[in-house]
Amino acid sequence: MSDNTIKVLLAKKKIDVHGRGSKLITRELRDAGMEVVYFRFGTVDDIVNAAVQEDVDVVAVSIMTSGQLHIAENLIPKLKENDMTDVIVIFGGTIPPVDFEPMEKMGVHRTFPAGLPGGVVADYIKENVGKLNLA
Repeated sequence: MSDNTIKVLLAKKKIDVHGRGSKLITRELRDAGMEVVYFRFGTVDDIVNAAVQEDVDVVAVSIMTSGQLHIAENLIPKLKENDMTDVIVIFGGTIPPVDFEPMEKMGVHRTFPAGLPGGVVADYIKENVGKLNLA
């Protein structure tokens, strides 16, 4: 981005009615100086299209229901296909710890459990934008 502002796409499933956590994270990231596009998606293609259109630095997926493994295994290759290999991909929410390692092997850079202070997420993003890639 030209003004060096970190731009985050915070994607949340349309069927997921639990939005308190993702709204709190949105506020924390904005308070940390980031631009946040809050996006409700139906498909992985929706996320990728929004990420490309918005030219984001980070794709953050909020999951409170399920489906994180399916989303991750489809999201990473589609981001690569769209030349978004320099985008940080993070997940957060009620994700079982047993899924963290498989998601990392798929290319998810970090998974954050529900209840973590938003500042932890903001600090991770600030420290890693420009350093990680999906290649």
